[in-house]
Amino acid sequence: MDPVTILRSTKVFGELSPAALAELVPHLRERTFATNQVVWLEGDPADALYILADGALKSHRTSREGHEVILIFNSVGDVAGEVGLFHPAQVRHVNVTAMAPTRCLTIGREPLLGFLSRHPQAMLRMLEQIATVAVKAASSYSGLAFNDIRGRVAAALLALADEYGERTPTGVRIRLRLSQATLAALVAASRENVNRALAGFLASGAVSYADRQFEIHDPTALETARNLP
Repeated sequence: MDPVTILRSTKVFGELSPAALAELVPHLRERTFATNQVVWLEGDPADALYILADGALKSHRTSREGHEVILIFNSVGDVAGEVGLFHPAQVRHVNVTAMAPTRCLTIGREPLLGFLSRHPQAMLRMLEQIATVAVKAASSYSGLAFNDIRGRVAAALLALADEYGERTPTGVRIRLRLSQATLAALVAASRENVNRALAGFLASGAVSYADRQFEIHDPTALETARNLP
């Protein structure tokens, strides 16, 4: 896939013409990452925006005891690294690791800023992207405060289905391949507790899990679990 087509697959650049996006092509660099390879670490300089052409990334933090909490996923067509790139400190605030063999295009901060200043529509979409990340962070924090583990698991599956779901004859399959340990890190709970929460959804048929992919068959059951006090 050529660079302009990759750029047009994103929400940030997707509304611009190929001729406009061609301005960015000389500034693009390609990077590839193996599964579980670190893309950047918290505290690294934030000097480029990443556009995912293939694969998937996870943004996460790790406690001193080694417990991981996943904050966000990025898949094909997403951009990553925008928060640190535009933060006054210009450093990365989370760790990012490839979840699968991943290919990215990167754009340096200065050529990106120049491009956005010439294309206000892309600037608006970038601001919307940063606002979306902020809302996700707020929702995640309030979910930890207000929901039990079963509700957090339900909310996480619904959110993933909304963002990465594909319709099937029996429901909505989440395209990302996720281990139950990864889901546990996403909802900041132990794998054992998450497995217990999942057991009820699996037994009732509201959710199925095969080949590391979740499929939601009864979203109403998950909505009910998410909204219980």
